[in-house]
Amino acid sequence: PSDSVEHIAFHPTRTVAAVSYIDNKVCLWDTALQRLRTTLSHPDGVVKSCWAGDSEHHLVTCCLDGIVRVWDVDQTEIIAQVTGHRDQLLDMKISENLVVTADDAGIVKVFRIS
Repeated sequence: PSDSVEHIAFHPTRTVAAVSYIDNKVCLWDTALQRLRTTLSHPDGVVKSCWAGDSEHHLVTCCLDGIVRVWDVDQTEIIAQVTGHRDQLLDMKISENLVVTADDAGIVKVFRIS
């Protein structure tokens, strides 16, 4: 189905969950009130989202278009984009300010975000 959920990431300190969908969006859900806060639109399916290190309001998303995006979720805007993959991104992991991504061709890349 086009609206399938690919990943869920709970914020470490806030009552919010980022739900990544294959139909080009991440929905931010208020887990205390059990309602949708906002939707972050993407040009392609989102396979993973992770809260960035010690930031209270930065979410990093991994998209099938090969681009990693850093969002300010309080402003609902993209504050950085990282390119470098030619194939669809399939996974991502964050450790402090390092982002490791893997694509459909088996290429792994490491990016630094601030």
